[in-house]
Amino acid sequence: MSFKSRANPDARPGRVPITDVRVLGAFAHPLRLRLLHHLMRKGPDTASRCAEAVDDSASNCSYHLRLLHRYGLVERVEAEDGSDARDRPWRAVSTGFDFLPDGQGPESLAAHSAVVGAELGELTRLVRHFLANFGSLEEPWQRAAVFDSYALALTPDELLHLTSVIDLLVRPYIIADRRDVPPDAAEISFSVQAFRRPREQS
Repeated sequence: MSFKSRANPDARPGRVPITDVRVLGAFAHPLRLRLLHHLMRKGPDTASRCAEAVDDSASNCSYHLRLLHRYGLVERVEAEDGSDARDRPWRAVSTGFDFLPDGQGPESLAAHSAVVGAELGELTRLVRHFLANFGSLEEPWQRAAVFDSYALALTPDELLHLTSVIDLLVRPYIIADRRDVPPDAAEISFSVQAFRRPREQS
């Protein structure tokens, strides 16, 4: 699952550019964001199984999945087992999205901020859950966990290049795309935040 906020108009492989303010608004809802995360992470799934994954009702998840479909973010797929068509699986249309603000108007910037804020809220929820359950992890996973922060000196072009390189390195390991998954592999949350640091008030 990949979300990227950038002003670079060039689309990158494996990602869908999003500029429409209405579509950005669809991302900003916490439940819709979690549903999209689930489908990007796990691949096609029914509304019922999505509901179990996000701890919500099937009817509510079905409603929000239809909204995501309206904005072209998810699509229906044929059920392999010939089950009820009303509970056909849904899938995300991509494993990555680039948020590209369409201009600098207040509406566009507000929608963009809402999406990034919702994504950071979901990341915070995952980190808190990880910390609360850290003691129950096997030692190799405790040692492998990383929380790093760096102060870098970069130009805008260098920052774009750096994050693009990271994206290329990470993309082969995305769950929905990887086929050579080792038997001892586990689901990993890997996130990148890079932005110009605000000037401190004197």
